[in-house]
Amino acid sequence: MLSFFGNKKIIGIDIGSSSIKIAELDVGKKGASLLAFGIVPTPPHSVSGGDISDTAAIGSAIRELVDKLKTKRKNVAIGLGGTSVIVKRISIPKMDEKLISEQIRWEAEQYIPYEINEVNLGHQILRKSAGASDSLDILLIAAVQSHVFKYAEAVAIADLNCSIVDVSGFALVNCFKANYGEMPGQTIALLNIGASASTMVVVENTEAVFCRDIPVGGLNYTIDLHKTLNMSIDEAEAIKLGVSTGQPVPDEANKIIEATHDVVCEEIKASFDFFLNTAHSQNVSRCFLTGGGAKSPGLIDQLSKIVPCEKLDPFFSVKVNSKDFSKDYINQIRDFSAVAIGLGLRQIGDE
Repeated sequence: MLSFFGNKKIIGIDIGSSSIKIAELDVGKKGASLLAFGIVPTPPHSVSGGDISDTAAIGSAIRELVDKLKTKRKNVAIGLGGTSVIVKRISIPKMDEKLISEQIRWEAEQYIPYEINEVNLGHQILRKSAGASDSLDILLIAAVQSHVFKYAEAVAIADLNCSIVDVSGFALVNCFKANYGEMPGQTIALLNIGASASTMVVVENTEAVFCRDIPVGGLNYTIDLHKTLNMSIDEAEAIKLGVSTGQPVPDEANKIIEATHDVVCEEIKASFDFFLNTAHSQNVSRCFLTGGGAKSPGLIDQLSKIVPCEKLDPFFSVKVNSKDFSKDYINQIRDFSAVAIGLGLRQIGDE
């Protein structure tokens, strides 16, 4: 979305509310190879709703992880999500390309709940609208400047350069295409179920046409277990992890997990319905699921009642050297790494 430095290799950093992930890749004509990957817990109370509240803590955590990975790269791609970024599909009259940016700025004032001078604006013209129509479909992207500055500050505290500021949902698309190809003619949904929120992106005929945050995630399961079984948050989290790894847990816990599936799926279905009702698309053919919440047993089966679902594998085509990464480690990070991999695939100068 935004880039600041010269043509140098980067690392991708995914800053989430529960963990920070760093991915370093080698990207060439024959594809991408994983060079390094690390994950650490996000410092408590330092990230909320996609906004960093403690830049010093985040910067320190990033620095420690970079030192542990021993990467020499200084340039970083980070992904924005939550309240820090707005992505909206709009239509404008067809006009000379030189005039589009000015029109976009005017349109943004109608759609964005911030002062226009408080956001960085970007846009993408959707190819589907570039034919004989009298209008252009545009994907409008607005990033809250104060939030962007906090990410950049945290990266600077880690003694790194914030070279690319992307949208986490678009990084997900980047990861998907690197592993599965373009899939022309299909409408594909990508769903990243994070700790406190989820992101849904729809890719239609190879381009992202819809990106929306959904206010459900892995914490829904933890909180429901905590409240219903009258236990601490830590105990509830342990039971949730036990369920996801197939360990024996109380029958009541499984019932609560199933009930929470219904709530999560209802929210996700509402986003699918919103897309289908506003984008004039007839259906979504497949959904690829990732994120820590995707590990919950039974969730894919429940979601498959809405649209056929399968796990997104960030290492389906991205090469992994078995001498550097054990199969067990790759399996551990598989559900958590898609956004970081997508960011790590970026190159300065990309659109």
